[in-house]
Amino acid sequence: MHAFVIVDVQAEFPVPREIVERIRERSAAFPLRVFTQFVNPPGSLFRRKFNRTLCSPGSPGTRLLIEPGPDDLRFEKSGYGLSPQQIQELKAHSVTEATVCGIDTDACVLGVMFSLWDQGIDCHPQPDLCWSSTGLHDAAVKIAKAQFGD
Repeated sequence: MHAFVIVDVQAEFPVPREIVERIRERSAAFPLRVFTQFVNPPGSLFRRKFNRTLCSPGSPGTRLLIEPGPDDLRFEKSGYGLSPQQIQELKAHSVTEATVCGIDTDACVLGVMFSLWDQGIDCHPQPDLCWSSTGLHDAAVKIAKAQFGD
């Protein structure tokens, strides 16, 4: 099965509305949508190393900007990529291929793609459906294309 993975498109991040709408429209064509939701618990490396307190558990910033439907999967994550258990759940849904989009291209989008790839799930980046708050979007797209193909 080919899944559409939407990475961390949530209230805390200033993702442009037009990207959210394009993701919503394009994702409708896929049999399975997978949403990741970044949650930053107390004691995380993001807090300790970078002093980033955004997306605290239960905060409004964790709210997804596209509401998952009843047949969609939703994974909370507290790091860049997916956990082995989350990858196993994808495999239980017969996912062998994934189109990946979301934010930040240079961080969590790449992190999710590497975690999928490392567990044998082919990845396809969707640069026009990604965005980065760091200004590193174009560099991350080059990395994604070099590592995963077009």
